[in-house]
Amino acid sequence: MPNTSDEDLRERKAALLMEIRRLLPDFAQSCRNNEEVVIIHQDSFAADYQLDEYMLLGMAIKFAGLHGKELRIIGTNRETLKESRKPELIQ
Repeated sequence: MPNTSDEDLRERKAALLMEIRRLLPDFAQSCRNNEEVVIIHQDSFAADYQLDEYMLLGMAIKFAGLHGKELRIIGTNRETLKESRKPELIQ
């Protein structure tokens, strides 16, 4: 692991925070809320296996960690992209 100066780390952290707030404002807001766990569906990132989406997911994980959040990923791949299903009533 390369030796990175404190200033470089601060700049990288600031860039990460700014980029996530720009690209994923709802996710960023969820991380700033009081809940301990942030839940996302896996289709939110790389449902079609795009490399840039993998990187964005890694950035989101880091962002959540910087805010002290547990990130829980739910669902199956492309589940939200299939034909609309009528939600089941849970009693």
